[in-house]
Amino acid sequence: MTDSKIRTRYAPSPTGFLHLGGLRTALYNWLYARANGGEFVIRVEDTDQARHVDASVDQILESMKLVGMDWDAEPVFQSKRGDIYQEYFQKLIDADMVYPAFETMEELEDMRQKAMAEKRPAVYNRAARDMPKAEREEKIKAGVPHVWRFKTPLDGDTVVNDMLMGGDECRFANEQIGDFAISRPGPAGEPVQFLYNFVVTIDDALMEITNVIRGVEHLGNAAKQILLYKAWGFEPPKFLHLPLILKGGKKMSKRDTDADPRTPVSVTARRDLGYLPEAIANYIALLGWTAPDENELLSLDEMIKGFSLDRLSKSNANFDEDKFMHINSWHLRNLSDDELVKRITPFIEEDGYKSSVPWLSEAAALVSDRCNLLSDFSDALSYFYALPEDYEEKGVEKFFKTDISENILGTVADKVEKIEAFEIEALEKMLHDTVEEMELKFGKFGPVIRLALTGRMQSPGLSEVMHILGHEESVRRLRVAADYIASNNLSSAA
Repeated sequence: MTDSKIRTRYAPSPTGFLHLGGLRTALYNWLYARANGGEFVIRVEDTDQARHVDASVDQILESMKLVGMDWDAEPVFQSKRGDIYQEYFQKLIDADMVYPAFETMEELEDMRQKAMAEKRPAVYNRAARDMPKAEREEKIKAGVPHVWRFKTPLDGDTVVNDMLMGGDECRFANEQIGDFAISRPGPAGEPVQFLYNFVVTIDDALMEITNVIRGVEHLGNAAKQILLYKAWGFEPPKFLHLPLILKGGKKMSKRDTDADPRTPVSVTARRDLGYLPEAIANYIALLGWTAPDENELLSLDEMIKGFSLDRLSKSNANFDEDKFMHINSWHLRNLSDDELVKRITPFIEEDGYKSSVPWLSEAAALVSDRCNLLSDFSDALSYFYALPEDYEEKGVEKFFKTDISENILGTVADKVEKIEAFEIEALEKMLHDTVEEMELKFGKFGPVIRLALTGRMQSPGLSEVMHILGHEESVRRLRVAADYIASNNLSSAA
């Protein structure tokens, strides 16, 4: 293991999509490496073929690239490292540090229940540890299924020097660790299928990982891994175990099957809903870390510049959807006009709207402060594409059913027709002058025009909307709305 360069890793299991909690682990490892001129690598922990999902690897890597992460070597796959694991397994056999155990799952469960009833640690009772060699060989020869267990010291403690947790929390009594299994059950003659703690220790050592940053649920595993490091003569990496991310009082997990479809835990699902990748990275980074200046609206480069382990929190993080949305809105509003069009194009085209219209950049910028997600733009822009099919019912009751609404629309339509230079300033002046001429307050005037142009009670400024709609379309919509009022006798209903 090198002393000069920090090397971190993210080691996902391809059993499902990369969720937001997993992204935090990956992101912190990546930020720490990048902030310190180190290296970041990926190791796919795919030894559990029964739970392997082929599409997961692509989705995991896609999710990481999506938020701007990269890595410094080709991803390593544990499924291709069997010969290496076998070599280090043999070293433990030769050193008499492992032994086969033949208990069935039912026997192990009975053992666990008895220990719990007697208020003892619910760990393996080491019944096979001192089994005579001849008896072991006879059982193996007979094909009795067995696991291999590591000989944990019978007394004393194993200490995990965690960089975040610290103190006595990281001291584990060896009798409570027990002789843990390093392989899955299997008969003699078949390749040994090694378990997580065994292969992870070998991989982290051989890949020269200097810092392991991962979830607090692995703190107990770290004790077992340290025992294995010592058995092989490896120097352990520096460990840091992150507190939980809680949502609704429960740990966030990719196994959440009851997740609200509007607030999924998958990284790519958030992208598909219209969350910006930079906003995803920004918010996830804040789930346990604060920038030196406590700014919460950050680019990836700013996060790299300010990231350090001493600014990580020891407390569980609370996943706040409102804050996530606020951060997404901020990043959205800070996109350039051209970039905004590029980002919204897939969403509006999926909803049947053309992105080739010449006014899209102007309209998108105009409505952006009313949108929180990229997917909001289809609805926000819809009235620019076509005449409103109907008018908001509340608006009709409040603004069309008056004795002046039809007159307002007719007057403004006549004035719009006469404007030669159809620019925002000219439209602003025309509206201002018309309000004065009709001796009205704008609160009685503007909403009528807005409802006619957009079908809605809320929209951007009227002159900006008309400028995008154009001369002829603005006049058409004003006259269509006036005809709607007349044909439905709304003025007489006032």
